[in-house]
Amino acid sequence: MPDKLSFGKTFYALEKAIGLAQQRNAVITSNISNLDTPGYKPKDINFKSELDRAIETNHKTDLARTDPRHISMQMNGDQIVEPYEEQGEWNGYNWADIDSEMTKLTENNLVYRTAVEALLRKMNLLKEVIR
Repeated sequence: MPDKLSFGKTFYALEKAIGLAQQRNAVITSNISNLDTPGYKPKDINFKSELDRAIETNHKTDLARTDPRHISMQMNGDQIVEPYEEQGEWNGYNWADIDSEMTKLTENNLVYRTAVEALLRKMNLLKEVIR
């Protein structure tokens, strides 16, 4: 029944969006902290493609583990997101640019805050329905 109301899909998509935004924030802040590292190439996470991939794999379910000695076979799409190296301009020292990193950080912050706000509104709606 929850799938017909799209609560399950929406909650899952918002959860993944928040998690990816947190991971991307860590990558971007790492880029900013390495601005003075000679030869450093900044990294990034393609938010849209990773979110699409996570939502596509949502339909799979976890296998039951009846004994802690069994091998874990999680199939829910919780995979580690690997950042890629960006193509930037050489500034004579490295490829990192503070302006582009701060722009990406601000954009990522907006995505994170929007996903959290949408999740809070869904929770409030669900709470109202329960009342």
